[in-house]
Amino acid sequence: MEFKEIGIDEKTLEILIKVLISTALGLIIGLERERRAKSEAFIGIRTTPLIAILGTLSSFIYENYWSGIFIFSFGALIIFTVINYFKEFEKDVGITTEVTLIIAFIIGVLVYYNHIYISIFITLLTTTLLALKPILEKFAKSLSLEDIISILKFLLVVVVIYPLLPDKNFGPFDAFNLKSIWKVVIIVSALDFIGYVLIKWKGAKTLWITGLVGGLVSSTAVSYQLARKTKEYPKLLYPSSIGIALAWTIMNIRVIVLAGLISFELAKEVFFPLILTSVIFLIIMVVKYKNYLKPDKTTSDINISNPFELWSAIQFGMLYAGIKFSIEVLDHFFGSKGIYLASFISGVIDVDAITLSLANMLKENPSAIEVATNGVLIAVISNSIFKFSYIFFFGTKELTKNIAYFLITICLVCGIYIII
Repeated sequence: MEFKEIGIDEKTLEILIKVLISTALGLIIGLERERRAKSEAFIGIRTTPLIAILGTLSSFIYENYWSGIFIFSFGALIIFTVINYFKEFEKDVGITTEVTLIIAFIIGVLVYYNHIYISIFITLLTTTLLALKPILEKFAKSLSLEDIISILKFLLVVVVIYPLLPDKNFGPFDAFNLKSIWKVVIIVSALDFIGYVLIKWKGAKTLWITGLVGGLVSSTAVSYQLARKTKEYPKLLYPSSIGIALAWTIMNIRVIVLAGLISFELAKEVFFPLILTSVIFLIIMVVKYKNYLKPDKTTSDINISNPFELWSAIQFGMLYAGIKFSIEVLDHFFGSKGIYLASFISGVIDVDAITLSLANMLKENPSAIEVATNGVLIAVISNSIFKFSYIFFFGTKELTKNIAYFLITICLVCGIYIII
């Protein structure tokens, strides 16, 4: 017997698959709602998938049979939600359940019109927000008016100002680019805000997470921000030391990955010294700071305000622009007399750029493997010295001593490898 004899043609099969997808997505949200409900829930493990199915079937009927179906189905849904809201008003003044019900219906509609990815994304996002209710409410209640203003200033910097800036070089030697400089301001601001959120949530000990995450973006910004924090809050010395060391470790790994994206040969050559350096970093951290990765009342109760400091971020941007200008001047007078000189100069600001440049050079000229390898390692050493100077000038003497171990390690390992 063929499928067509019982009415299962290609179109019918497509509708059935969409109904199953709507059911699955509704179940995901329904599971969370059922788990949280203390008694019989208005929407739960059964109701939510049924509402998603209703959205899919309403769309099917609207497209093929009756254009007024949404007035009936969605209108009835709204009436039920309003009735439930007033019925449960004294128990819960929120409308989370009612909004979730409407979202489930819309997910079903989106599935019918083949927006499967959007439907899955909305389902996961909705379920996550519902599941994180205790954490989000606790964090929101801990925020002050100053915190809210700081968040708005951060959004102003990222969303409003950045898109308006011109992306072109100007000034002497074309050394300045407002968009490029403002990217640095955003990085510093984001790291400052991430650090504040982590401290507010789990205490000062989680600064090491800031280093781990921030190192993926800019280990220089992490070094600058955490160095400043130790002068303002001396009790943050060891968490900041761990955060900076982790950011430097992540930088090593990032250089290997960037090199490998263009030249696997270069990645292989720089792998050993940079991984060895990272392993030594981790050993130092375990030996010296293992007790400071655990929550400690002596530092977790520190009250840190002003999570977003616009002026300090702008200061960092000005320093970045000044150093970049100095590099342009040196490059103008010395030209391209040596890749090593270019590597040292470029490494002061950005290891990524010189790494990619040398990888491309090696791709065109495979015989230059030694020069390319040494150039990358020189840039890493140069960048580490530059970051250490931030710590020296903006951090405490104790932090400078702590990070000196890591600077000496990276200079010795990479230096010896270059010489050998």
